[in-house]
Amino acid sequence: MKFKLVWLLAALSIMSTAVYANSSVGDRIPLKQGELSTKQKVIIVPPSTVMTVLTTYELNSDALLPGQTITVALPENFFYKDTLIAPKGSILTGNVVTVERASQDGTDGKLHLRFSLITTPYGLQIPIVAIIKTDDLSGVLVGTKDNNVKTEEKAISSQSLNNKNKKPKSKNSNNISLKTILNLGENVVIPIDTKFDIVLTQPITITPSKFN
Repeated sequence: MKFKLVWLLAALSIMSTAVYANSSVGDRIPLKQGELSTKQKVIIVPPSTVMTVLTTYELNSDALLPGQTITVALPENFFYKDTLIAPKGSILTGNVVTVERASQDGTDGKLHLRFSLITTPYGLQIPIVAIIKTDDLSGVLVGTKDNNVKTEEKAISSQSLNNKNKKPKSKNSNNISLKTILNLGENVVIPIDTKFDIVLTQPITITPSKFN
């Protein structure tokens, strides 16, 4: 009788241990299997991906300095393959790589910008490397139609951007401007509220769950 009692107590002890182990395993699974895989998802946005940005103030080769920090904004949500990378209102920060003013010998101004960071409205920072999309893929704008700022639907040269700020010419064809006499070159001017394209030169690696 005593032997049977000991055996029964041992069996109950084993059963109790198994139940506790199963319960502990269950407690260690906070998410469903599908949710866990989503959390581990990583998106790589490849180089050559284009983003459209918006100026919030004028960018002018006559006023900017080398190394100066500049910012533009995202006018719309930026998606890659139906995945939100950066929401509307995010700020892109960059620097002036090189800048040259137009000169009196007819040399046009030049402007080269490089963007390095996206900051979302929620404070998330996404490192990037991007330049303005130009015809020759250099990212360097000049004050003529040789290099173009790529907008959403068409190319707008820095020359045509400059023309937006020019006053209408006088109907008197005898009038000759001082600029013509001095043979001044054209500065690169991107007015406020202008949309243009930038292109990634290095991939972006991001976990979309950070936006949840």
